[in-house]
Amino acid sequence: MNIVQRVDDTFEKELRQGPLRGVNAQIVFETPNSDWAARRSGLCVNLFLHSVEEDVAQRQSGETSIIDENGVVVGYTPPARFFKLGYALTVWGHSPRDEHLLFGTLLEWCVATEQLTPQSSKPTSPLTLKLRETPEGSEPMAMKLWPSLGTPARPVLDLLVTIPVSKPGTKVETEPIRSVTLRARTMEPPAPEDTPFRPPRPRGTARPRRRVEEIA
Repeated sequence: MNIVQRVDDTFEKELRQGPLRGVNAQIVFETPNSDWAARRSGLCVNLFLHSVEEDVAQRQSGETSIIDENGVVVGYTPPARFFKLGYALTVWGHSPRDEHLLFGTLLEWCVATEQLTPQSSKPTSPLTLKLRETPEGSEPMAMKLWPSLGTPARPVLDLLVTIPVSKPGTKVETEPIRSVTLRARTMEPPAPEDTPFRPPRPRGTARPRRRVEEIA
């Protein structure tokens, strides 16, 4: 399962267990253009993925040790890279009143929810969720979204989900050291040297003078 599928499935699970519990509404991830809007029927929540970008502020360098259940280093893995997925959440219903009622519930849920927990058999890191803020002086995302899709404007929540993406690690090439064995053996005494043994001079005795002959 790729990262986009993970986020889509997590979104659907969290919405079904949260604000859409007991609500007869579809959850779709289609492009809400004019053709789709014309074919739509019934109450619907649309999560349109409109952007993917890396969060370079969280990029790290170096490697992390991979340790097995015995505490032995068996490999190394580079740090994960984080990507931000932008979703446009909209509500489609039979009347504006139905849409506003559900849209308000979803807005409150988005404000109160900071993390999404993926459904997996293995322990995984939670995904961060927040409403994207429009920088001062910039055009809101909705002002650019609807004209490009040819759809009449409607309220939209610009959601931002951050997900870590890990690179494959490298295994330790040599077998890890699991035990150390020490062996001892008797050493033979060193052989005597060929030079004659000279006993040490007693302390206080003068060194014998060498005979020096003067050469004329």
